[in-house]
Amino acid sequence: MSPTDFSALCHEFTSALTEVFAENAVGLARRGRFARARAAVKKHPDYSEHAYFLAVETAFKNWEAMQNVGG
Repeated sequence: MSPTDFSALCHEFTSALTEVFAENAVGLARRGRFARARAAVKKHPDYSEHAYFLAVETAFKNWEAMQNVGG
């Protein structure tokens, strides 16, 4: 993944945040991964609050889908 590929960085952030949301169900999440992904997204030249909030919303929707499958 190129450090300039903002879309890939957002995807990694979303995936890491989904793990954090789900950590109570599956054990301790890799919070270091989340912290690195968040920092990379926030310092990228294409960063915007809109893209950040979309990534957070997507992670939450992913977590909700995981809860619905398990319940």
